[in-house]
Amino acid sequence: MRLTRRKFLSGTGATVSALSLNYAHPVQGNDDPYRNWEDLMRTKWTWDRVAHSSHGVNCAGHCAFKVFVKNGVVWREEQQGEYGATGDAPDYNPRGCQKGVRHSKYMYGQQRVLYPLKRVGERGKGQWQRISWDQACDEIADKYIDHWLSGGPASMSFAMGTGMLLKKATIASYQRFLNITGIPAPETFAGVGDQPIGIYQTLGLDITGDTVAAVYKAKCVLVWFCNPAVTRIPDAHFFWEARYNGTKVIVISPDFNPTAMHASKWVNPKPGTDGALAMAMAQVILQDKSYDTDYIKEQTDLPMLVRTDNGKFLHPKDLGKEGSNEIYYLWDEASNGIQQAPGKDRETFALGALQPSLEGTWNIDTNSGPVEVTTVFELLKKRAEEHTPEVVSAITGINPEIIREIARDFASAKPAMIYGGYRSSKWLYGDIFQRAMLLLLSLTANLGNEGGGYQLTQLSKSEGIAPYLFSDVGYGMRIKAAAMWDYEHMDLKEVNREFYGDELADTYDTHYQESLEKGWWPKQQEKPLKMAIFGGHNPGSWKAGGDHWQENIYEKVETIVSIVPDMGITHLYADYVLPVAHHYERHDLLIQPKTPYMQAMDKVVEPLGESVDDFTVFKRLSKVISKKAKERGIQPIMDTFIDGRPPIERDLTKLYDQLTWDGKFNDSKDIAEFWINASPGLPNMTFDELAAKGIVRVEDSEGVVYGDNAPYATMKQYVVHKKHYETHTGRQQHYHDHDWYIKYDETLPGHKDPLELEDYPLRMLMGHARHSIHSTWRDDTLLWSLQRGEPDIYVNPNDAQDRGVTDGDLIKIFNTMGSFIAVAHISSSMQKDTMFMYHGWDPTMFRNQKNFSSVIPTAGLIRPTLLAGGADTHLGYAPIKSFPNMTLSDCTCDFELHTESNEQKTA
Repeated sequence: MRLTRRKFLSGTGATVSALSLNYAHPVQGNDDPYRNWEDLMRTKWTWDRVAHSSHGVNCAGHCAFKVFVKNGVVWREEQQGEYGATGDAPDYNPRGCQKGVRHSKYMYGQQRVLYPLKRVGERGKGQWQRISWDQACDEIADKYIDHWLSGGPASMSFAMGTGMLLKKATIASYQRFLNITGIPAPETFAGVGDQPIGIYQTLGLDITGDTVAAVYKAKCVLVWFCNPAVTRIPDAHFFWEARYNGTKVIVISPDFNPTAMHASKWVNPKPGTDGALAMAMAQVILQDKSYDTDYIKEQTDLPMLVRTDNGKFLHPKDLGKEGSNEIYYLWDEASNGIQQAPGKDRETFALGALQPSLEGTWNIDTNSGPVEVTTVFELLKKRAEEHTPEVVSAITGINPEIIREIARDFASAKPAMIYGGYRSSKWLYGDIFQRAMLLLLSLTANLGNEGGGYQLTQLSKSEGIAPYLFSDVGYGMRIKAAAMWDYEHMDLKEVNREFYGDELADTYDTHYQESLEKGWWPKQQEKPLKMAIFGGHNPGSWKAGGDHWQENIYEKVETIVSIVPDMGITHLYADYVLPVAHHYERHDLLIQPKTPYMQAMDKVVEPLGESVDDFTVFKRLSKVISKKAKERGIQPIMDTFIDGRPPIERDLTKLYDQLTWDGKFNDSKDIAEFWINASPGLPNMTFDELAAKGIVRVEDSEGVVYGDNAPYATMKQYVVHKKHYETHTGRQQHYHDHDWYIKYDETLPGHKDPLELEDYPLRMLMGHARHSIHSTWRDDTLLWSLQRGEPDIYVNPNDAQDRGVTDGDLIKIFNTMGSFIAVAHISSSMQKDTMFMYHGWDPTMFRNQKNFSSVIPTAGLIRPTLLAGGADTHLGYAPIKSFPNMTLSDCTCDFELHTESNEQKTA
């Protein structure tokens, strides 16, 4: 007898109970021909067809897979090993990882949401009624319109998970929905602590990165705040092949991680002291004069003149001249006088006949009398002398000679790169870490060249999809800085006061309010939050602040809607949960710069249950909202959401027509196909043509650095074509003369001690896991079997011995914020006084539903300089480019052996 889709789903227990989260147990039908394991093995290698697809999670790999389908069921998958190479670098094959080859089983797992669910019990109790899509859309639409009428669009929010960000059709439809409705969207880049603000401060860019093959071109790679052997499984071979080819791979990490064991050298600074280490390396480079003089004279602000009396750049107004505040000066050796630096009034910043001096101090006449000026380079040398290897050794624990050795290795290698990770952004002073790392690259002329650079990732050019996003409306998205959104909605000033004292809380809040008053940053909370929609988003799993976030969302928001494929802690508290199709059940487009390919996420089987893709969810809701708005006579509103810009008309009766672009887009495949053919650098073709191939190489991708016609922006335009950087100086800007930067001694990068809680000596670090992409696949039973089967935390042997803990014991991790329980994983890879936990564990997987968030009190830590702005700087409100991060790493705690008595205290 033939195995049917119905029998398969019945046999794997992939049906959901209508009233609870319990799922059916495996059942074997009497007429099923698969009675013995031999029967399965005989037919294992037979299938009906092979399709191409991938996994649209927040992973820079996005590896192409062949998906094998039998009787409407995904039977198995394997990597599509058909990638090419870039130049003489190793090819990109085979890619893939254990999570990708597990998805054909995970998609049929018990965590799936298969039908629209309505809460019938208390929030968080998991008591549901299965309802129809019609009922769900009808009730949600009524609540949506009610909140719209009572508080306007600003009284609602629609937060998107990072997994949605990289699926192009999905993110486009989501942004279109935001743009036409005006609903606030707390962003999820800085919102999860991943925004590399130091890049924006220094380069005016949101992020930097080339193909992963660039690693092979480097002669020295500093792997910093990153663990590619774990987090970049498809790409890790480039590091080892580069090392075989003579590249020095130096891992800088406080713990001896799986990448360190393969490195040429491992350097382990104390957690949170990386900025000091980078500045000590800069001091060695400056002292050795191993910097590239020509590069820094042209590309950076280091030759710019600064007044020594007030620390401000010299501008025309100081000389009694008319002129823009974007005009800067340098000391020209050719004319032995000050000259205007080539500025934004010129096509390029090429120096021409100018010969800027890097060193010196001069007295010049200003409209307020004689003033001494010097160069940023001179100020940098003074700052560097505060960070000699001997001084920094006491801060980092690294021997001074080791610091000198790695600094000289880096400076002498041509080219050299820093392969970074997002973990640096999760520190309170993470932007300063990044500025210090970028300084090393500037001094050695390693920004913008092949095999150099600060390697994170790159975003695809989005102008092709812009007509869909903004037609009929213009720019109407309320993109909110999530950390600021939480600060205002949840009174995090008082959380800061409780855990970090009155002085810090009042200082931070005073500057916060001043920034809002001066218009440098917009106020995030326009109205009290009444309705929250979560799309592919599970913030209750990872938000800093313990119970504080949950209390303000779960207990105070009137209506919560989750649009997700899998159940998680946030959705247990929702009023409605709408089922979303998984990766092999939908059409979408993936473009990631680690490989020079675009690829299809093809719909190879029909979605399970009644799940649909995100665009279909938006369509269904929009259609009912528009219908009800007409029936209820809802009039358009004029929405002023950005001061100084004309108000935007928001008309609920037109919502459906606007979302579908007046019927042009019927499904996500239409959006993906439009993106392909409207975007620069992507070969024109239909979606079906792309799906038939799986992957297609993008244009201008012959080198490891993308060309001008590729779908990604690169630094070539600045370094090769000498176009102005998007900074106030028009160059790589290492010096910031904003009053707040001067006040808090952040004009140049330098060491700042990480925060800690008094009486709690252990610093808890976290990182991305090997067996999940964030929370996706974290609850897969097979992947559990490859680790300890439940959440564990790495602790130092001496710390464990001091507390009477042995390997495998349950321990309670605690501080004044709260506590959680995990398995002790004793490892000599950990420094004393540190702990490490891989993230992604949902609170539902912990005792008492308390995870690591319970001990992280850092949610309200927004430094004043991150809110600086004004006319004399490029810093300020810059959606997607520079939002304050949610701080996660400035957290200390302690642990003890878990017993029944302290479990009662935890509960």
